[in-house]
Amino acid sequence: MIKTSEYSQLSLSRKPAIEDEKKSQDTCRSLIILLLIAVACLPISYALTILFMHFNQEVPEPPITSTTLQTTTSTKSSLHNAAACGKRIIGYYTEWENADVTKEQLDKLTHVIYLFAAVQENGTIKLEGEKSERRFYGLKNEAITSNPELKVMIGVGGHANSPRFSPIVSDTRKRGKLIDSIVTFIDENYLDGVEIFWVWSYETNKVHHSKFIRELRKKLTDLKIQKKRSEEYLISVIVPPSISHLTSGYYLNEIMKDVDFLNVLSYDYYFNGNQIGPHSPIYGGTRGNVDETMKFLACRTGKPSKLNMAVPFYGTYWVNASFPLLDDSDNIWKEKGSAGGPFAVRWNELIPKGWDKESAKFHEKSKTSYIWIPETKHFLTFENERSLQEKAKYVKNHNIGGVVIWAIDQDDVANTLLNVVSSSDICSVKDKDIVEYLC
Repeated sequence: MIKTSEYSQLSLSRKPAIEDEKKSQDTCRSLIILLLIAVACLPISYALTILFMHFNQEVPEPPITSTTLQTTTSTKSSLHNAAACGKRIIGYYTEWENADVTKEQLDKLTHVIYLFAAVQENGTIKLEGEKSERRFYGLKNEAITSNPELKVMIGVGGHANSPRFSPIVSDTRKRGKLIDSIVTFIDENYLDGVEIFWVWSYETNKVHHSKFIRELRKKLTDLKIQKKRSEEYLISVIVPPSISHLTSGYYLNEIMKDVDFLNVLSYDYYFNGNQIGPHSPIYGGTRGNVDETMKFLACRTGKPSKLNMAVPFYGTYWVNASFPLLDDSDNIWKEKGSAGGPFAVRWNELIPKGWDKESAKFHEKSKTSYIWIPETKHFLTFENERSLQEKAKYVKNHNIGGVVIWAIDQDDVANTLLNVVSSSDICSVKDKDIVEYLC
């Protein structure tokens, strides 16, 4: 007996021949159609395969280098924001310190100013000594390779050298010689500008001081044209914190026509005199404070965008001070009496010299940090992370143009203070020359 399945197969094999031929033709036609479809689909299939492989492969991360690390940190991002909104983070780098400048420091700045090229009696300027030359050229070379957007400037003068300014700028010939020497130095060293570090201009000098800046601007404009430079060369001038001195020694509005910015040395309020007090208080006291200085300059000039507020990376201390300082609300300003000092101490010296930074307290009224050691009657006033954050807030809230640091080579190896300054938000949404003071 044949099984049903076998019967079915046999019955299918006994079809008429014409039916088999027709089926063969149909099959052939179907195969041709399928082949044509397959050929047509080949490009689409290939494209889909490539896309699938692309989106499913593991994308390698970029190698971690100093560049990639810095461009992804909040500090670098904040710096770009500061530069983008027209704010400045300026660092002084000195001839006398020992710490060499680093790429990490320069990446956190918009401008760096080397201190100093000394003014000679004949009206020329030069770097004095092998160490000064080594540090200057080291800075210049590091700046070229580290941060091409960084503006590199030379500071001319200095505390010890400043007495030479007055007789030179009051003499037309010598003044011209000084200006020519500055312009030549900038040109030969491919610098972006100059800071006039004259401590200080007095009433008898202020006419000649203004002439000096005006003539310097003209010569630098001539150099710009000669070199086909797209940007103006920069001029900055330091000014003191004392309002009476600002009034008597400077034609501020005349200077503002020719400078790019003023660096306001808003510290050392209690470095001289018969009182002890905060090194750089934002508010309070009887010998001036940051707020009074910056308010005067912003209101007098109407150009807060051209002002940079200085922050010191060193502190001042007294010994045998007649405190106690009972708590943070107590009056931090005291009569000096028999106290010794003040003495200066760099931020990077605090720990080696036995100061316990963890014991620092914050004085709310003045917005400053201090250490009081009752056993030895030592009183130190200085900037730390908290006080610098208050300074950054002040710059933003009062629409100030930027911050200038004295000095980046007084920071520690971790750049603790510079990191705070460079990562702080100092940008304002206001127009750059809106004066945020009740003048």
